[in-house]
Amino acid sequence: MNYKLFFSAVILFSFLFFVQDLKAEELESSQVNVKSSVNEIELNWEDSGDTYKVYSNGELLWKGTEPTFTHKRLEENTPIEYDILRFKEGKKIDVIKVDTKTLAFKKMKLMNSNDANDAKDDTNPLNNDDYIDSTIIDNSINLKLRGNVNDNFSGKIELYKDDKLISDDASNGFKDSEIKSGETYSYKFVVYNRLSDSEIKKINLELSKRGQTISFADAKSYYYRPYEYIKVIKIPENNKLSTSGYTPPVDYYPNQIGVNYRTFIPTKYAPAASIISGITSKDKFGGDNRSFSFSNGTHRTMVETAVRFTKNGSKTTFKKNVNYTRLYDKNGKFKKQKKPTDKNIIFKQGKKDKSMNYYVIDHDATVGFNDFGLVTPSINYRAGIVIYKNGRITVSGSRDQAPSHEMYAYIPYTDISITLFKASNKGFEYLFPVAPSARMSINTKI
Repeated sequence: MNYKLFFSAVILFSFLFFVQDLKAEELESSQVNVKSSVNEIELNWEDSGDTYKVYSNGELLWKGTEPTFTHKRLEENTPIEYDILRFKEGKKIDVIKVDTKTLAFKKMKLMNSNDANDAKDDTNPLNNDDYIDSTIIDNSINLKLRGNVNDNFSGKIELYKDDKLISDDASNGFKDSEIKSGETYSYKFVVYNRLSDSEIKKINLELSKRGQTISFADAKSYYYRPYEYIKVIKIPENNKLSTSGYTPPVDYYPNQIGVNYRTFIPTKYAPAASIISGITSKDKFGGDNRSFSFSNGTHRTMVETAVRFTKNGSKTTFKKNVNYTRLYDKNGKFKKQKKPTDKNIIFKQGKKDKSMNYYVIDHDATVGFNDFGLVTPSINYRAGIVIYKNGRITVSGSRDQAPSHEMYAYIPYTDISITLFKASNKGFEYLFPVAPSARMSINTKI
């Protein structure tokens, strides 16, 4: 295959898409303008009332007659929520709910060690300005992805709602009017960054070894790394917004918040040749034969953490589990099984206090046995997680694009849980080290 010619076509294709993007119309203006800086957040909203009040975490910050408020002396790189109440002749018109974040001035060290891996920016969610600002008003959500976000495949930003594509160009933001009170929605912005020339060369070499060629349509999958920015939002109940006065939030967050991360093979079997390069037999590995689920189904690997806050600080519990690797013949007859090692699934505790707790999960898990004479690929991911006592959760890191991955947050001993992300198996060739991983950034509040 003439890869030189191929890449010239890819570059031209990307440029044409970028030119088209320059003609995109701007998003319809929302009723709130949010301007964030390192230590301040400025809010400006439509002047449809005669008096206004601004709250954050149940505390009245300001009241007055002008439709603007600047919150000063804030900590850098800190998420914050506001409720803007608009009144007309003493009667409340509506409530505007804003979720935003101050900017970063300097890199924040959250690990206690000097390990170079612990300083990786992709696992420290507090060391970048990328964030999804959101505003809820009039039964709609306005979303805007800000920060150092660039797509060099087409220049556009895809937007998914509950894993369904709702916009192929959300570069200027998006207004979603298809929402219901009390429901929870997951929004995911996706951009694609081209791999380096050396990374692409390694991919081409691996494809050549496997006797595999790629088409023009495959370029995006093999030569570009997806960056996924996820925000899970719960829409307030209507009756909580219809009272004549303001009632501070009364949601109670118990002292513990748990996170569960699992990987699984969605099919009943997985051809061994698709996982181990060079295998020509018809042997099969056993899969988990399931779809995404918080509470049901087997897994290849599972990592579960829980943070408990006390009046003096916080502590983290950690447990891990790997399931048996089972081998079957071409007819599905069981041949053998072995328990894989979990020694390369590692927990690292970072900064923690009575209001937040940061830790990193380094995950590297292979199949249970390898008597094929070849190296088996690992399931890899690396996630930096910050749990806040007030229920906010931020995650940053990277993961293989195989097999299926799922991550949930929950409050132990209750029925409260939310889905942080679900990622379907893209193909077992994505387990090989040269294949592009996916980067992820998640923000929510349980």
